[in-house]
Parts: sequence; C-alpha cells; structure tokens
Amino acid sequence: MYNVEYINPFIAATVQALEVMAGMKPERGKPFVKTDHVAAGDISGVIGLAGEAVGSVAVTFPESLALKVYEAMVGEEARGLNDDVRDAVGEIANMIAGGAKAVLTKEGYQFRIAIPTIVVGKNHTIEHKGQGPCLVVPFEVDGETFWVEVSFLPGRES
Repeated sequence: MYNVEYINPFIAATVQALEVMAGMKPERGKPFVKTDHVAAGDISGVIGLAGEAVGSVAVTFPESLALKVYEAMVGEEARGLNDDVRDAVGEIANMIAGGAKAVLTKEGYQFRIAIPTIVVGKNHTIEHKGQGPCLVVPFEVDGETFWVEVSFLPGRES
C-alpha cells in the first residue's frame, strides 16, 4: 500500500513545475494503481530513483498538451514531438523528481535521481524500476489530462 508521505511530494512538485515553467495550474484528479505498463499519453519523461528510495517517476502527456506546455515554456510553437518538445518534457520530469527529492531528503531519505529518458509514441510502455506498485495521479490543465506515475519504495538499493 502507498504511504501518502511518499506520494505527496511528487504531487506538489508536479503542480509547482507546471506553474513555474509553463504558467499553468494543473488540477489533481483521483490517484489509482496502474495494472499494466502502457502509458496513457504520447510522450513520457521517465526518471529513475536509486538509494534509500528505489523506483522511478514518469510524466506522460498527450501530444496536444505537450505542445501547449512547450509553447508556454518557450514562447514559440512546435510542430510535432520534436527534440525541443522532448527536452521540455524531460525538464518537467526532472523538476518533478528534483522537487520531490528535496522534500523527501528533509524527511531523511537519501537517494539519487537519474537523467530523464524520453519515450514517444502511442501506446508506448514504461517499466518502472523496483518492485513497488505504480501509483498514477491524473492532472487536468487546459481541458486536457496528463499523468504522473510514481513507483517508489523506501529501502536500500540492491
């Protein structure tokens, strides 16, 4: 079962990342446990976590919302999920993982975050590190939904 102490920092970091980077205020939906590896969106930024906390975090956007986020971040339009849009999604993922890490470090957890991996394509899969359950938190912004997936277990790195 998921401990709120572990997931809340990822939720707060998601809201902060979108507000700071894109001027968007996402509204959190009802979290649920993911039962497969298929991403709901078209582009995902995935970051591994290692140390006392083992797992990974992913942010996944439908293409249309990823393009809106990119435009809000840099002030220019993008056509398709090009390298610039991929970099923007990676930066959002990095801010989410980094923001959550800062909070969890204050709680006594020491862990490292990896560089983001970007996965693109309809029905792409995300295999999270570690053996923990994957909790998905949907967020809505501009009438569209994006998802943050967190698979996070406290414990020692093997």
